[in-house]
Amino acid sequence: MSTAADRVFGDLVRDILSGAHRPRDQISERDLVARFGVSRTPVREAIKRLFERGFVEAGPKGVAVVSDIAGEDLHNLYALRLQLESHAAMLTAAKISPTEIDQLLRINKDFAAALAQHDLARMLEVRAQFHALAVRASRNRWLAEVLIMLRDRAYPVRHLHWQDAERAAQTVQIHDRMITALRRRDAKRYRDLVLQQIRAAIDCYDKQLRVPLKPINRRVARVRGADGPLPPREADRR
Repeated sequence: MSTAADRVFGDLVRDILSGAHRPRDQISERDLVARFGVSRTPVREAIKRLFERGFVEAGPKGVAVVSDIAGEDLHNLYALRLQLESHAAMLTAAKISPTEIDQLLRINKDFAAALAQHDLARMLEVRAQFHALAVRASRNRWLAEVLIMLRDRAYPVRHLHWQDAERAAQTVQIHDRMITALRRRDAKRYRDLVLQQIRAAIDCYDKQLRVPLKPINRRVARVRGADGPLPPREADRR
């Protein structure tokens, strides 16, 4: 049964992953008490969980601030992701069931619908569902849990990557190619798509640090929360 602490924790995680709370932003107990209409006890429990998951760290005077992962630390995270995602992709391609593939197709349709409606919160939620289902289909629960955690911690990359509305829209196409590869049990093709998508995200992040992208509009500029797709034919070069 969901508790008040669960609700506060869940909403805070969504805020961090969507960019509503940015790196180094303070998490105020007083503000959360007022926002959620709860006592300090569930708020403190939620913040404790954020510390345990690595979403926040101690700032000035011990106040919780959103963790800031950048530079070499972030690139080390992505280097590890690429290694683990490569292994997971091969397992997923071999072990995913037809029912799970159908579920991925439905999730991708949900993502397309959310994108068409500019429902950013829903896009974030659905994109996470696609990723989680795909890695859990590897049938290695520990590998799946680690990859989901690493993806969560990579939110600075996703925040920048999704400022480009065209890349957000291309996610639907990339997912369709992944689903096709899984139906064909083409492990190499599926792995290449997964890895190229991840590389495109960190490459885009590095470029945006030098030349910021101009958002298409204010609404789309706030789109955050998913590893971005590749340019239209990037996935087909191999």
